[in-house]
Amino acid sequence: MSGELIEILQHILLQGLIYSLVVMGMYLSSRVIKFDDLTTEGSFGLGSVTATVAITLGLSPWLTLPLAMFSGAIAGAMTGILHTRFNINPLICGLIVTTALFSVCLKAAGANQSLYGYSTLFLPDASPLWILGVLLTLVTLLFWGLKWLLNSEVGLLLKALGTNPHMLTRLGKDIGSYKIFTLMISNSLIALSGSLLIQWNGFFSITGNIGTLIIGLIGLILSELIQRSFGIGLILGAIAYQALFSITIALQLDPVWNNLIKALLIVALIQLKPKKMIQESAIQRT
Repeated sequence: MSGELIEILQHILLQGLIYSLVVMGMYLSSRVIKFDDLTTEGSFGLGSVTATVAITLGLSPWLTLPLAMFSGAIAGAMTGILHTRFNINPLICGLIVTTALFSVCLKAAGANQSLYGYSTLFLPDASPLWILGVLLTLVTLLFWGLKWLLNSEVGLLLKALGTNPHMLTRLGKDIGSYKIFTLMISNSLIALSGSLLIQWNGFFSITGNIGTLIIGLIGLILSELIQRSFGIGLILGAIAYQALFSITIALQLDPVWNNLIKALLIVALIQLKPKKMIQESAIQRT
């Protein structure tokens, strides 16, 4: 196996692990509580900015991880509060918060900020094995933490919120609080992904979060072709998307067509998804 191919595979795996946190976050909001959250790009960028500012101020790169998650949780809480307390449409709430966070990120870190010369989790001389070990550890811990949460009493209430919210009302639970709680967890994962990506790339760009929503959405659809419930498929879906995107690069397609390819890929995957479900139900009946 050539060195170039090994490098490509490493890139696919490492970036897939980073974006798997986005897919897991979107699963919580979109599939568990059925809330179409467009805060994704805003919270991803906020996590990137939080890590960038913290590192340039001399804080430990490890400290950037909880700080990024906290900033993402605040973004998710803002979206949840706008929806539950001000009765604003979920899609509009996400757009409002993402739009506001663009100004916050621009003010905090400018349009571009290089981390060259600063110590990050992965720079300046971290080996691929070290990077893989860190990402696998973080993703595994968060994956099993979420799995435990969804199987707990709180998780059952969150699932009920997505399928039959009136059940929570009958149980005397505040629907709004549970929505805000889920959005905080979801966006904290997405913000953590943003902080990891800029430490891996070594620079921050104000436009670096553009497309995160599409990446997460395609990864989520791909994961559901593998496994419909919460499971390892969420991680594999994110890695599969990176593999598909790497194929377009290997084919030397003009980057101008990247967004068109992503759009066509979403349409194709949505068309494949129902067929997969029909096949699964047929197998279950037999």
